[in-house]
Amino acid sequence: MKSSRLLAGLVIGAICLTLFSGCETQRSACEREKRITERLDEMQSDLDTQITGINAEMANLRSNPPVVVQSAPVTTSSMPVPVDSIAIEDNYGYQSKRDELQALAEASRRQQLYAPPPPPARSSAGRGNAIRVPVPARTVQAALREAGFYNGNIDGKVGPQTVSAISAFQRSQGIKADGIVGRVTWQHLQAFVPAGMSTVRDK
Repeated sequence: MKSSRLLAGLVIGAICLTLFSGCETQRSACEREKRITERLDEMQSDLDTQITGINAEMANLRSNPPVVVQSAPVTTSSMPVPVDSIAIEDNYGYQSKRDELQALAEASRRQQLYAPPPPPARSSAGRGNAIRVPVPARTVQAALREAGFYNGNIDGKVGPQTVSAISAFQRSQGIKADGIVGRVTWQHLQAFVPAGMSTVRDK
């Protein structure tokens, strides 16, 4: 009887110990979960505070953009490089020289504006210059007319119209267009001389 009571007491004690241990374990888990929840809440609060501060700074930057000041370039020389080139001239005595050069340029420009135009270049091509072969000028004019490059008078007077016709004929033949009837030009032109015209210049 006594042993039965002792055994029953041991069983009841074991049951109570198990239940107590389970309660302790459950209580520890609850406390740990509570601490984790509290830590997460603190981290969330800190993060919200930081986000709020960043948003406030961004709004301030949008309303008041910063002014960027560009510093002068750093050089290895002992003398700093001034940013303004005019300041350089003023500081080192170049202002008067610059004003003098500007005045000279302005005077030159005014002289070009108000100076009378140069006289037109006079053609140096005459009978002796434009026709360098011993051929009459009338024959050259007639040949140019036959070739289709001259429509003036056959008067033996070598003027600008005759010289222009000579140049046009030379260009058509692929030779130097200098407006002068030389040996090469005459070799091309004599094929257009009308029959009966003299090819020998009077002395």
